[in-house]
Amino acid sequence: MIYIFLSILILIAIAFGASFYMYIQDKRHARSAQTKSPRMDKEVPSYQLSSWIDDEVAARKLYKNTSVTAADLANELGISERRLKHTINNAYNKTVDEYLIDRRIQAACRMLREQPEMALDEISSETGFASQNTFYMAFKDIMGQTPEQYRNMTNRQI
Repeated sequence: MIYIFLSILILIAIAFGASFYMYIQDKRHARSAQTKSPRMDKEVPSYQLSSWIDDEVAARKLYKNTSVTAADLANELGISERRLKHTINNAYNKTVDEYLIDRRIQAACRMLREQPEMALDEISSETGFASQNTFYMAFKDIMGQTPEQYRNMTNRQI
């Protein structure tokens, strides 16, 4: 009698364990399905992936975080850090940091054109630069002029 009771108890424990295991696997699958990029497939050419990365970074304003790293960006996009670095390097011949600075400068240019009354320190912080000095130096380096000169030039053309 005791053997029958123990056998039933063991079968219940096995059934419970199997159910719990399947529940955990379903949760993992659902979580990974939410975070995976539709572009995770290694067969997607780099130029298509770079276009998708551009769209995502711009739409989600992922460049705004002043301390974002390649690992953070890859995680946000749902791709491997290696794939992200490879794609950006192949598409733009830049590091991820250089790419992010370019995206910040593009956003700053848009703000300088569309919101000419906005203060430069506000534009600097809104576009993800750690300081106004860093913003000025990066802007001048990439655009060949200061943010004020760019603003004046674009406002005269309107």
